[in-house]
Amino acid sequence: MHQSKSQSHCGRRPDQKEILRTDARFDYTEDHILTIARFFFQSFASPQSHAWLRASDIAQAAFGDEIGPIIAARLVDVLRSVREARRSVFHFNSPVCDGCAAIVSEHERRLMGALQAVRRGNAGRAQTELMMLCEGNNITQSLGAITRLSVMLPMAQMPAEVPADV
Repeated sequence: MHQSKSQSHCGRRPDQKEILRTDARFDYTEDHILTIARFFFQSFASPQSHAWLRASDIAQAAFGDEIGPIIAARLVDVLRSVREARRSVFHFNSPVCDGCAAIVSEHERRLMGALQAVRRGNAGRAQTELMMLCEGNNITQSLGAITRLSVMLPMAQMPAEVPADV
């Protein structure tokens, strides 16, 4: 008897430019921002999915009724500015497949790296990540948008360290 694979058990593994989400060391806020961004990306790639509604719901659930919608709107501004600066396709992973969601694409990693750097006061790293993400094109709009998003986010928290003996 043939058994179809559930979308949540795709068995996908990271390629050489990807990392596991658990290795990305995102704090609570960054982890949610990546998920929200993925639903927006899904909405861009497949408008009939209306995935932007799910993105909005997650932002509100994670950050509250007052701040959540503002964070979602500012994240859309970040994504729009990156889309305008880039010339090639932005590779993202599905937010609804457990296997895919556990992997961070190179483009997602650079986007989140820029956000992490801004939140932690490392402007040089933020600019470098955005320059790589935007393929050497003008990052002025993207840097401004990611800075405006960062202002609305809770203070950056370092993820818990994994004990060496585990």
